[in-house]
Amino acid sequence: MSQVVVKRPRRRLQGEQNFIEKILVALDGSESADKALDFALDLAQKYLASIVLLSIIQPVIVPMISYPATRVRSVSSVPPAAIGFYSKGFRAGHKKVLSQALKKAKKIRPKLEVSTKLVEGRPSDKIIEAAKEGNFDIIVMGSRGLGGIKEFFLGSVSDRVADEAPCPVLIVK
Repeated sequence: MSQVVVKRPRRRLQGEQNFIEKILVALDGSESADKALDFALDLAQKYLASIVLLSIIQPVIVPMISYPATRVRSVSSVPPAAIGFYSKGFRAGHKKVLSQALKKAKKIRPKLEVSTKLVEGRPSDKIIEAAKEGNFDIIVMGSRGLGGIKEFFLGSVSDRVADEAPCPVLIVK
């Protein structure tokens, strides 16, 4: 006959410091980010920690065309309305990722304190910045996001965050 042991999180005693109180979870809609969320929820449950779900909208980059002989620079022929359309689409997509993650967190761990944050910029910079500003104890993120071939040539977001973050970084495969 097998024995099942269920361990509940130990309540902190007054004056006792918890090792992990604030967890930052970087999300981009990828499968590895979803696994990172699952891991972070378990970690938060164990340490009675709060979680902030962070998603970063990368800016729309419009290539510049330079004509050296004439010293004329011009923006590509992408109309501003198209840039606005794509920006709104990216924002809506990231809001959906955060909304789904929050819903999942509340369903799995209803007693945890979970909030969301949506920012714009370079993902690695914004994750590091958020970790510093929020005094997070740990960052949890996926090993591979939706970066594709760009990650191969420029280095992954998780590698840069792991190198430069002010706190430990847990990278989930």
